[in-house]
Amino acid sequence: METEEDKSKEYLTELYRLTGGDTAVQVSMYEVGAAIGLDKGEAGSLAEELMVLGQAELRTLAGGISITADGLAVLGIAVAAPQSADNRIQLSHGPVAGESDRQAMQQLSEEIKKSISGLKLEYDLLEEIVLDLKTIEVHLLSPKPKTAILRELLRSLHAAFEKADAGQTAARLKAML
Repeated sequence: METEEDKSKEYLTELYRLTGGDTAVQVSMYEVGAAIGLDKGEAGSLAEELMVLGQAELRTLAGGISITADGLAVLGIAVAAPQSADNRIQLSHGPVAGESDRQAMQQLSEEIKKSISGLKLEYDLLEEIVLDLKTIEVHLLSPKPKTAILRELLRSLHAAFEKADAGQTAARLKAML
């Protein structure tokens, strides 16, 4: 037997699917309900519950709704990475890295690889940096890479680049945190 919580999660998942996870996109609350077998009354009631919880937002009086950052978090999906004051990408705060986090980490890995070629590093420090980069690459292969793990790897890389006296790269890593 399906519980009310299960039905809410199913509705929220369908809202996510129909909006593509974009908090700016709106769809009909009734369309979301119909996709999971609900009539208009049930769909409206369930949408209202999600709005009260802050997981969905009413966009139009005709029933247009969108998913919110809280709704994405309930589904374990990270919100798009915020920009820092100096306009650099930061890792999001959700439990699971989103696509923007993946892209940012891949771009950062490439930048680091280019920057280490010009540095005079002790073998142990170079080995630490290379292994951290490889760990990031492997972790990003996961269907749900954890931001906490990525954040710890960034901290490790930051410490290594500070030790290597590579201030610009260290600053870039700190901005990601």
